[in-house]
Amino acid sequence: MYKQISRFSILLILSIFASSNLSAGPVREFLSSDGKSKTNQEEEEGPKTSAPKREIPRSEETSSPSPKIEAKVKKEKEESVASAEPSSRKSKRIERRKKGKTKVSKKEKQEIKEKEKETASKKYENSLPGVSGLPPKTQYDTNNQNANAELGHGKGIPVLCYHHLVGNQDPMGGYNLDPSLLEEQFKYLKSLGYQTISLDQFYQYQQGKAGSDFPARPVLLTFDDGSLTHRDVLVPLLKKYGMRASVFIYPTVISNPRFKFYLSWAQLKEALDSGVLDIGSHTVYHPKLPAMSRAEIRSQLKDSKATLEAKTGRKIQDLAYPFGLFDVRVIEEAKAAGYRMAFTVNPGKNVPGTYAYTVHRSLVTWGMSQSRFNSILSASPPAKIKLGVLDGSWVKPGDSFPVIVEGLDPKSVAIKISGKEGILQRKSDTEYIIRIPEFKKTTYPAMTVIGKTTSGKRSETQFLFVNRKEFKKDPD
Repeated sequence: MYKQISRFSILLILSIFASSNLSAGPVREFLSSDGKSKTNQEEEEGPKTSAPKREIPRSEETSSPSPKIEAKVKKEKEESVASAEPSSRKSKRIERRKKGKTKVSKKEKQEIKEKEKETASKKYENSLPGVSGLPPKTQYDTNNQNANAELGHGKGIPVLCYHHLVGNQDPMGGYNLDPSLLEEQFKYLKSLGYQTISLDQFYQYQQGKAGSDFPARPVLLTFDDGSLTHRDVLVPLLKKYGMRASVFIYPTVISNPRFKFYLSWAQLKEALDSGVLDIGSHTVYHPKLPAMSRAEIRSQLKDSKATLEAKTGRKIQDLAYPFGLFDVRVIEEAKAAGYRMAFTVNPGKNVPGTYAYTVHRSLVTWGMSQSRFNSILSASPPAKIKLGVLDGSWVKPGDSFPVIVEGLDPKSVAIKISGKEGILQRKSDTEYIIRIPEFKKTTYPAMTVIGKTTSGKRSETQFLFVNRKEFKKDPD
């Protein structure tokens, strides 16, 4: 009897000791007010100075646990907490859980579905609404040259902006194109009489110095970032159709073992040696430049240029703004760094005299229809657009300024700022007073001037601003 009592006492003491240790460890942290320890919080937040990444194929991403896994882990934690409590409290909690099990399970499933849907729609920054629902291999009718061409092709040079060329049924936020669709577009451009030009030719045209041998219907093809597909898919297609293009590269993704779908320096050199590619800078690591200090902007532009020149042996004269974002400081630093041109992703045609540091460029996205592709090619710029503020200015809701638009039918002119009405007053057939509307979390509002020329051609020209209200303080 004495031995049994002693054995029972020892077991009781061990049980109390184990319970004390458990409550002082992970269980205690789980029950804390913020639900996690300081160490866990630091791990979730990650390093604060890491370089932003963009357009990384899903197979390369270090993704966080799925909502289902998170729910499972949470459930296991709850069960471990329950097991550490006194038996009477444990039985009550288990009983309550059993009673509400079916109800909670349905609710959790619904929440998981909604979270997965939200995550999918926000997975890629600057993703384009509706893009993922388009077919990857839209066929273009090359026999009918005027199919949906909207009264023929207007003046000026269209600049097309592409990214990845992977036929994996993955739109990647719109920044991927099935190779077969790219070939359809090449065939279509050829059937319409378009000829591709180099960066040098484009610059000469933009400066009003195009030679007598300049193409009657020119187009500039640009490909951003440095995807491996630029060597493996793009170069062969360019050679096949007698075309050329330009690539804009950011060095930190090149020869980086973390990014297996991007070029190495040797592969980039091989692609450039093909004779069908020009090269320009896309900054060092693809940041949102307007959110940076002037010193950081300067470093991004100068260091990228120097690295690319050293690694490729080619002179770097042109720049493509990451995400198409810029402000007045960025333009000033681009000039100081020695760039002769800089490209946005603001749609519109480019004519002689177009400002060299805000060149218009149109994104070509996943499954783009022939009608939409045609609307880029056929748009015609107004005879004149003059803004009362600089393109790339920092503004705030309520600010107003004049805009002059000449060469469009006044009745057709509409000016929208990120989809909202921008015209405060129509002072005449060519002069308008614009007011910046209120936005909810719109950091970079775009102003679009649309209308029709007097000959009936569609016109669309876009500009960019920075919403000062979204910044707690100016970067400088």
